[in-house]
Amino acid sequence: MNLFLPEEVLNACRILAHNKKESYVVGGGIRDLILGMAPQDWDLATDAHPREVERIFKGKGYKVIPTGVKYGTVTVHINGVSLEITTFRKEANYFDYRRPSKVKFVTKIQDDLSRRDFTVNALAYDPLRSYLCDPYHGLADLKNEIIKAVRDAEERFIEDPLRMLRAVRFSAELGFTIEQKTKHAIIRNVELLCKISAERVREELNRVLMAEHFYQGLEAMLELGLLFVIIPELKEGWLFNQYHPSHQYTVLTHTMEAMRYTPADLTVRLAVLLHDVAKPRCYSRGKDGRGHFYGHNVLGSEMAEDILRRLHYSNKVIKDVVTLVREHMLELGMGPAGQRRLVARVGRRLIPQLLQVRLADIMAHSRNQVVRSLEEYEQFTAKLEQTLKAGGDFALRELAVNGADIIQEAGVTPGPLVGVVLRKLWDEVLEDPGKNNRVYLLSQAKKIITTLNNQG
Repeated sequence: MNLFLPEEVLNACRILAHNKKESYVVGGGIRDLILGMAPQDWDLATDAHPREVERIFKGKGYKVIPTGVKYGTVTVHINGVSLEITTFRKEANYFDYRRPSKVKFVTKIQDDLSRRDFTVNALAYDPLRSYLCDPYHGLADLKNEIIKAVRDAEERFIEDPLRMLRAVRFSAELGFTIEQKTKHAIIRNVELLCKISAERVREELNRVLMAEHFYQGLEAMLELGLLFVIIPELKEGWLFNQYHPSHQYTVLTHTMEAMRYTPADLTVRLAVLLHDVAKPRCYSRGKDGRGHFYGHNVLGSEMAEDILRRLHYSNKVIKDVVTLVREHMLELGMGPAGQRRLVARVGRRLIPQLLQVRLADIMAHSRNQVVRSLEEYEQFTAKLEQTLKAGGDFALRELAVNGADIIQEAGVTPGPLVGVVLRKLWDEVLEDPGKNNRVYLLSQAKKIITTLNNQG
C-alpha cells in the first residue's frame, strides 16, 4: 500500500532508519489518509527510546520537546510540522482512568498497537517499505464503516472511560456504526464516565455536536445512556408526554427532533439541546386536559447555567446559551416596540442565533402547528429585519441622557434612584424612539423622580 505523506514525516522516518531504528506512522493520521481525509496531526511510533529520539533529532538540528518522556513521547518540529514520536510500549494499571501507572517499552509494533482504543486507530504504516501493519483488521472495519474496540472492549473502557464517548464521536465524525459488542460494553460501563474530568467530557461532547453526522452521534449517546450521564436533567423529559395538540412528541423526543434543524453552531446546538430541560418541572394540566409548562424558559435558563458550569464551559458560552434558552419562546406576533425590547434584552449579536433556535423549536411540533408557525415566523423575521435596519444596538448607552445628566439637571444625589430613572426612560424610548431627545427625557426624568418620591 502506497500512501502519500508530507516530506517532513518521510524525513523523520528516514532519519530513524539511518540510525537503525524502526518507525511507523500510526493512529488517526493513517486512518484519515485511507479515508481520503486530510490528517490533523502526525504521530510516529518507534523502537527508539525517548532519549535516543531526542539525541537523534537534536543531532540533526531540529527542535525537540520532551512532552511526555515518562510515557515515551517526545515532540519533534521539522520545518513547521509537529511530530509526536512515541516509543513502542505496553501499558497497565490505569488507576486514574486515564494514564497508565506502568509503561513498558517493547520492541514490536504489534504489541504497541494492542493498547490502542479502536481498530481503525490501530493501524501502523511504514512508508519506507510501503507496509501496513494491521493486526486487528482495522482496514476491513474502515471499509465496512465500523467502530470496534481493540481486543476486549470492556478492558479498553475501564482503562479510560472517555473512550466510550470517543466511540460516539468517531461514529459522528465518520458516519460509522458502532459494533454491537462495543456498544454492549459501553452500556455496561457507562457510569464510569463520571470518573472523567468535566473538561475532557465537554471537549468530546463539543466534537460530537459539531460533527458532520452529529444527529447520529446524539442518537447513539441516547441509546447507550451516555447522554443521561453527562446531562442527567434531560432524563426527566424521556417519555414525558406533553398532552397538547401542537406537540406530537414527548419532551425529549421533541428536543431531539429540534436538533435536526440546527445549523453547525455550537451555541445554537447547546441552546436547543437544553431549551426544554425544565418542562417536566414546570408541568401542569388545564381543565381541558392540555399540558402547560408555564415559566419553563426561565427555569430552563437557570438549569442550563448550572449544567454548563458543571461542564466548565466558558463564561461567554454560558451567558449566550442561557440568554437563548430564556428567550426561545419569543412571541412571533410582537410589534415594533416588542421587537426593540427583544433586541435590547438579547443584544443585536445574538438575534440571528435566537431565530435559529426558535425555528428549530418550531420544526419539532405537530404538522399543523408547523405550518401555522412557519408563516408567522416568516412574517416576524421580515418585520424584525426592518426594525434592525432602523439602526443602533438598542442598548441603554444610546439614551440621549446619562446618569450624570440626571444628577445635574434633576437635582438627584448619586444612588440607585438614578438607575431606576434611566431604565424607565429607556423603556419609553423603546416604545417610541422619537422620544429619545435630551429635552424631553430630562423633563420626563423630573416627573418620574417626583412620582417615586411621593410613593416613598
